[in-house]
Amino acid sequence: MSILLPEPIRGLIGELEPKTITNFYGAPGTGKTCLTILLMADVLKRGGKVIYVDTESGLSEKRIRQIYPEFDETKMEILEPSDFAEQGNVIRSLHNKKADLIIVDSFVSLYRLEYADPKIETIEANRELSKQMSVLARIAKDKNIPVIVTAHTFKNWDTGEDEVVGGNLLKYWSKTILFLERTGRMSERKVMVVKHRSLPEGKHAKFDLIEAGIQPAGFKLF
Repeated sequence: MSILLPEPIRGLIGELEPKTITNFYGAPGTGKTCLTILLMADVLKRGGKVIYVDTESGLSEKRIRQIYPEFDETKMEILEPSDFAEQGNVIRSLHNKKADLIIVDSFVSLYRLEYADPKIETIEANRELSKQMSVLARIAKDKNIPVIVTAHTFKNWDTGEDEVVGGNLLKYWSKTILFLERTGRMSERKVMVVKHRSLPEGKHAKFDLIEAGIQPAGFKLF
């Protein structure tokens, strides 16, 4: 199934690539979950199956219905792991499930909680994070479907840049990476290509968050 990204992101990178992981990362409120809902809706409208792994209980039915009023929760599977170990079990179980799209939102929130615990060795958490990403990459390839993960950012105080939580582990396993950020103008957001197999880094577009999803920045409906 060909899954359509909304404009202006479709114009930026084209279609959502199957057999690979696509990573949307950014600070809270930059539109990551909104994008996952739009992609979920596109699949469900055409009779496809979506598995949504919600690690933050952040998937609002009200928001879904704003974007997709015909939403039927029985047509998709929502999984809500409560800790990082359970997240790993959930992700490994996806091999046995049928899906046209898998979404993990957010992939790193439970990892971040574990990483912050001084009783847990960082190397152990990082090893498990890499294993989970490798499982998702294998599922995407075996099922010939796209997998979406979202991730948070942290401020690198040496460079002043916003970097993705999980660092090089997420960058290695994700074949497409898009960075979302606020522009300072109300609902306007910027999306930038950080990694892509055929497009240059730094290519970007701006969009507005609206009730029905997103639209190209500056678009007016008369």
